[in-house]
Amino acid sequence: MSRVPITVISGYLGSGKTTMLLHLLLCKEHLRIGLIVNDLAEVNVDAKTIEKSEFFTDKDRLVVMSSGSISSDLKRELIESVYYLAASGEVDLIIVEASGVALPQLIANTIINGVTQEGVPLNTVSRLDTNVTVVDGYRILGQFTSEDGMYNDEYVDSNQLIINQIEFCDVLVFNKVDLLAQAEKEYLSSFVRKIQPRAKFIETSFSRVIVKDVLNTGLFDESSGIQDFLDTEDLSEFVENEADQLGIQSFVYCRREPFHPLRFDQWLDRWPREVTRCKGVMWLITQAETVFKISQSGRAMDIIPAGYWIASLNPVEITQLFKVREGLKEIWDPRFGDRMIELVFIGKNMNKEQIIHDLDACLVQEDESVDSNEDPFKLPAQEYN
Repeated sequence: MSRVPITVISGYLGSGKTTMLLHLLLCKEHLRIGLIVNDLAEVNVDAKTIEKSEFFTDKDRLVVMSSGSISSDLKRELIESVYYLAASGEVDLIIVEASGVALPQLIANTIINGVTQEGVPLNTVSRLDTNVTVVDGYRILGQFTSEDGMYNDEYVDSNQLIINQIEFCDVLVFNKVDLLAQAEKEYLSSFVRKIQPRAKFIETSFSRVIVKDVLNTGLFDESSGIQDFLDTEDLSEFVENEADQLGIQSFVYCRREPFHPLRFDQWLDRWPREVTRCKGVMWLITQAETVFKISQSGRAMDIIPAGYWIASLNPVEITQLFKVREGLKEIWDPRFGDRMIELVFIGKNMNKEQIIHDLDACLVQEDESVDSNEDPFKLPAQEYN
């Protein structure tokens, strides 16, 4: 039996996900569609809209998942629902509409590695085919103001979530472009492409897309797997860009030396407002075993521990990892091992030289003593475990 392909549609509230589903039902032709519709609310309004649609036929199947998110508390229900549809033999493909606050990376991980309560792996009956993210171009215009590259303060709570949804997708649908002036569309398109350079881009209005562009595309590479949500990111494919005609820049700051926690913390208070997006990893001299992951979107910033540097393990474990970790030898430093600072900066009219100068000033100097008790990033011991 061939495995049923799955398309996951993610996007923030009001971006046009349900409108896209209805459009796909209209254009599906002979396909039998299995739908999984998720809503945080107890009453799933989107599901009711789909059920009432004249394009939802008796050949289609609908599973409604409410009162939670399939990327967190409803993961078990998602696994069982996918298996129910895929193993039924009654659908040709499955479309999952995530809630507006769901993280698509976690949904993808559940579909790839999920196992039913009976112990049956999902990947025996289904395959993740395409991750689609729908963004509301008009809303993003309110977040990325072209004057200074900052986010509108009104959207701080959703900054990180929308960026995460954009960064993890195979197809990025830039919706509601009919509401944008040409200059606005060019600016936003250029900026979003800096954040997501690999996905297939589709500009549309009213979520009207060509079926073959989002269903059964084969765009997702199953063999690559899914990076753990807290794992460090691979920035090797990132392409630096000094500036385009719209003034949008991007560069990578790389150093092997650690940050001084106090100086770095003080620099964060002077964060350049031209920087709209920053992500990557760092290490601190006071916590040399811990990988810190940085994710900044406008005024929203997360700095969280994301595991341990391999160099902090014992020699036997390090030797074993050299045998199984591809590329470890290439990044290994004789003194610091795999420890590094690697940060991507994206923004409008950034002063790259000044940012690099200021960050270099945050590095620990040779033979400099640092009091670990004054580390503002220090976490209680139990949070490391």
